[in-house]
Amino acid sequence: MSVDPPPDSSVEPGGAGFWIGAVIGIGIMVFGVMGLLDAAPATQPHQVAFGLLGLDVLHDALVAPLACGVGLILTRLLPRSVRAPVRAGLFASAVVIVVGWAALRSYGRANVPDNHTVDPLNYGTAVLTVLAIVWVAAALWAAVSWLRARPVRATSTQSPLP
Repeated sequence: MSVDPPPDSSVEPGGAGFWIGAVIGIGIMVFGVMGLLDAAPATQPHQVAFGLLGLDVLHDALVAPLACGVGLILTRLLPRSVRAPVRAGLFASAVVIVVGWAALRSYGRANVPDNHTVDPLNYGTAVLTVLAIVWVAAALWAAVSWLRARPVRATSTQSPLP
């Protein structure tokens, strides 16, 4: 089994971009935690912390191994030229499902069942439409990548006339 090298191994980790991103990210996290603590009676920080720890364990025990297994299977089954579009399609699909999960499960409507303005749309159709767009884009990308990666056949440059 061969492992592909990283696309650009000349990039040094820990450069200026990393530190700028780290400072911005830490600032956003501090802002979020301060907001959580300021509204402590409504946000119940201990439940948030417990939920985050549970999600971390769920990710490490289930999501990460599943993603690694799918990646390994795709590496063995797909040609190199179409791996990136398929991985991008799978990643985008996972993001769409995670973002749309609450609307798909009608969590808002369960809290106020007599308010018809909560979840007024057909979210199942909306999520399926977005997934269809994602996979059409991935298929087009894969087709272009596959066509570009095909070996070019040598054409004869000799004239048929003597």
